[in-house]
Amino acid sequence: MDVSIVVLTWEDFERTDGCVRSLPAGVEAVVVDNGSATAISDALRAMCAETGARYVRSETNLGYARGMNLGVRHSTRSRVILSNNDILVRPGAIERLTAALDDPTVGAAFPKVLDATGRDQTAAGRFLTVGAGVAHATGLSLVFPKLRIVAPPERGDWLSGPFVAIRRETLDRIGGVDESSFFYSEDLRLCWAVRRLGLRLAYLPEAVVTHEDDASAKRRWAAEEIARRQTREFIRASRELAGWRGTVACSAYTVGVLARAAVGGGAARRAVARGALEGMGAR
Repeated sequence: MDVSIVVLTWEDFERTDGCVRSLPAGVEAVVVDNGSATAISDALRAMCAETGARYVRSETNLGYARGMNLGVRHSTRSRVILSNNDILVRPGAIERLTAALDDPTVGAAFPKVLDATGRDQTAAGRFLTVGAGVAHATGLSLVFPKLRIVAPPERGDWLSGPFVAIRRETLDRIGGVDESSFFYSEDLRLCWAVRRLGLRLAYLPEAVVTHEDDASAKRRWAAEEIARRQTREFIRASRELAGWRGTVACSAYTVGVLARAAVGGGAARRAVARGALEGMGAR
């Protein structure tokens, strides 16, 4: 099978082992150990030797984008799948995703993502435009669904990427995974870059994976801290990618989240508000 699957892991043998063993025969698996402790690294190395996966170690935690790019450099096939380590691949998913890449108009292909209970958690959204930012700030997004920043996956400007297939040629053209962020919003940046090439995103609900959302992050941070970091990187990416229009859109969006935090909503809304403010000033 002409596909390399890069599995990025940090301090987590059990989920990585499950992910690699769920991959079909014939794929090239590349496991990137992003600075795990010695005991976990030894276990990962042994698992790779047993399963035939390629083990690649970084001595430090490079973050998501740099870790994935390291793995891609050690892969050899013409299609690449970037995978979180907390993914389990269902039969036929990889074949369907790579088949979608046979269409030259498709830049990246995304599966349906289920949680461990079988609930659909496929996440998608719209790029943050001036209209969407103003609608969020004024509440008009409640009346006009097309101005909301979330979207059905089949109509999203971007999709969340715990498991995304892309041609190596396309990945090379966009310069690999954007390393501007240590963690979060890499998927938004990737989709933006793919669309800038005039290519489209393919969502394949018949290709199914299961995903334990934010498994690595939850071992380090509380839910509020995750929300803060996600919002910060969403705002920063939206502002940086879209120039002055992005700045206007993000400013309007931030006014909205500050207003919501001011009128109530507890720790979660306050965390989102902090993240938005940080994103407006981050470099």
